[in-house]
Formats: sequence, C-alpha cells, structure tokens
Amino acid sequence: MTKLIKNNMLSIVFSSLMVIYTMGSSITSGDVVYFKNYAKEFDYQYLTFALSRYSTWSSRLLIESISAYFSVHYIQFFIMIFGISFLFMTSIIQLTGFDDKKYSQYKLIIPILAIFFFPINQLFDGAGVIATMTNYYVPMCLLAYGLLIFKKDSKYYLVKLLAFIFAMQQEQFALLGFIIILITVGYRICQKLTITYYVPFLIFSMLGILSAKLSPGNAIRTIKEIKERFPDFESVSFFRKLDIGFIRMSYDLLFNKLVTLFFILMLVSILIFSVFKRKINQSITMGAIIAMIVLPYLQIWTPISKVKIIYDSFPKGLNENILSITGQTVVSIFPDLVMVLMLSAIIVTIWTILATYRDKIIIFTLLIGGTASKMLLSLSPTVSISGIRTFVPMIFCGFLITIYFIKLSLDVMIESNQQTRIEIKS
Repeated sequence: MTKLIKNNMLSIVFSSLMVIYTMGSSITSGDVVYFKNYAKEFDYQYLTFALSRYSTWSSRLLIESISAYFSVHYIQFFIMIFGISFLFMTSIIQLTGFDDKKYSQYKLIIPILAIFFFPINQLFDGAGVIATMTNYYVPMCLLAYGLLIFKKDSKYYLVKLLAFIFAMQQEQFALLGFIIILITVGYRICQKLTITYYVPFLIFSMLGILSAKLSPGNAIRTIKEIKERFPDFESVSFFRKLDIGFIRMSYDLLFNKLVTLFFILMLVSILIFSVFKRKINQSITMGAIIAMIVLPYLQIWTPISKVKIIYDSFPKGLNENILSITGQTVVSIFPDLVMVLMLSAIIVTIWTILATYRDKIIIFTLLIGGTASKMLLSLSPTVSISGIRTFVPMIFCGFLITIYFIKLSLDVMIESNQQTRIEIKS
C-alpha cells in the first residue's frame, strides 16, 4: 500500500489540489440550479432526463445525466473530481512517456504545467463549476485515458473504449478524437500495419459527430439560440462564419490572458527545444513571435497591438456579436493576415526543428485537431458568447504539445550529459 501511494504521489497531490480548487468555486451557482430542478421534475431518474434532453436540447446524453446527478450530490461530485483528476494525471504521464525511469526526476513538470493550463476557477466556471466540468473536464480526462491505446500495453482495452465513447458525446472532443484516430489509421495503413485495434475508436468518434449533427435536441436548441443570441446568423455565408470563428479564436489567443498563457507556454516550449537543437533562425522566429504577443500586455506597441484596435472596431450584430468584414477594406485584412503569417511561421518552425516524421505527425495531428475543435464553434450561433470553456479541447492539445517538446528537450539534455560523462571517463 505504501509503495502504491509513493508511486502515485504526484497524481494524488494533483487530484487533491484540483478538489481544493473546485471547492473554492461556487458549486451552487450557474446551471446547477436548473439541473437540480430538472432532476426533481423527473423524480431523480437521471437517464430518463438525459433521453428527454436528447430530444429537446442536447446530444450529450450521459453528460447531461451526470450533470443532473452531481447537481444534487455535491459530495459525490468532489469524489468524482478526485478520481477523474487522478486518472487524467496518471494517463498523461504514461501517454507522454514520463513513466520511463530516465524521466522520473522530471515528472513534477507535468502536474505543475497542468495547474497552469487548467485553472478550475477560471476555465471551468462559465456555466457553473459542476455543469462546466461535467461537460468539458470529465470528457477531457476520459479522452486522455482512452488515448492510452497508443501505448503498447493492451490491458483494459474495453475500459479505454468505454471512456473514449463517453468523451465522444461532447461534440468538440468527438471531432478531436476523430481526427486523432483517423490520422493514426491512415498512418498505419501507409506503414502496412494492422488497424483492427483502432477501428472501434474511429467508428465511435464518427458516431459522436453524427449524434451531435442529427440530434433533434440540438436542432431545436440551434433554432432557439439563433433567435435569442445571433439573429443575423442565418444570413451570414459559410466563409464569413468561418472568419467570425477565426476572429474569435485569434482574439482570445492574443488578448484573453488565460488563453494567451497556454499559447505562450506552448510557444516557449518550442523555443526551448529550438535553442537546445541550436536552430538559430527558428529560435529567433519563436522569440520574436513570443515578444510580439507579450509586449502589448506591458503597454509596448507591436503589430499585435494594431490587430486588437482593428478587431475592436469591427461592427457588431444585434446582440453585440462580432461580424466579419475581412476583405471589405484594406485595413480589415490586416488582423487575419498577421494571424495567418504568425501561425504559418510557427508551423514552419515546428516542421523544421522536428527530426522524425513520427514527431511531426504527432504534433501536427494535435495542432490540427485542437484548431478544428475550436473552429467548430464557427458553425454555432453562440460563436461570440460561448466563453473560454470552449477552448478546453484546444488547450488540452496545447498541453500535450508543450509536454512533448519539453520531453524532446530533456532527451537532448540527457544525451548531452551522458556524452559528457563518457568524455570525462575517457
């Protein structure tokens, strides 16, 4: 028992901190009031309630069910947060390879980063901590566990599949899971490797997307939200919707302190690896990008400062939704142009500093999946008001990318130290 606790001490401490942070939020505010009333209305038959919601409001069947359950049972909610956080941390440590003995002294990096990437009282408090965490934090943790299918250990395959299925009920994570598994299957086909192991995961991720698309509840909800939130939505073309989503994503990445923090941490990890690899041009590029984003927070002008001025001047819809006018004037092109150039520079830098195609595939799968999961909101009338909780899938990908680059940097450092020892002995 003592050995078990010692081996999992980081996960235990992290889980305890997440519970403490959750207790610091008001669990009785937000959507919990509505869910508590719904639970009483349905005589605490939570699955019956979820089936009703599937027909009238949301495709998130089991997620709706546990949201109602934990809105009534607070103690069980805290126990669940401890358990799911423990599962998340142990899964991330295994998924990123930090369970290897040579990284044992560096494992502390992961929970420290996780606390910065996933602050409970800010990231998961949009619709009330219980509703937001059951809709975003729980699927994220279960997806992390489900992705352990990529490890050679095939134990608990069915349990991982069930965890993955639950996560796929959240449409953003369904798209992210689909992209990850699809690229994996494509890669294995090209390498003439078996894909049988991954086919069920691919099927259920597709079903998650289809469920969100075909759910009668989602259709009803969309009609209502268009009327209440974004009356101009149906008159906006598909490409304008994508640009509105891109504007919203870019704005938060650059000017929302919490989202910017995750973005900067990811870029810093890339910069560190560039320096370790002695890639001068890439290091200068990443340093310049980080400076352009950070300096406006210190009231120092950069091209990013102009982007904010232009975005803030964009016209608003009936309910203060930002509308896209990109391309209508020369000035309106500037923000998108700056963002595209900056993202292109990041992509080129990443591509040129990674030595193996395996590393490139992993990083770019996460980049594509994270971006797509956020851009999915472009097709929703809540695109401008959905809050930073909709960044959770993207932040999750950024978290994995950051850890991956830190691990690559550690590999360089460990190899260099070993080479130095050999030279000293000789």
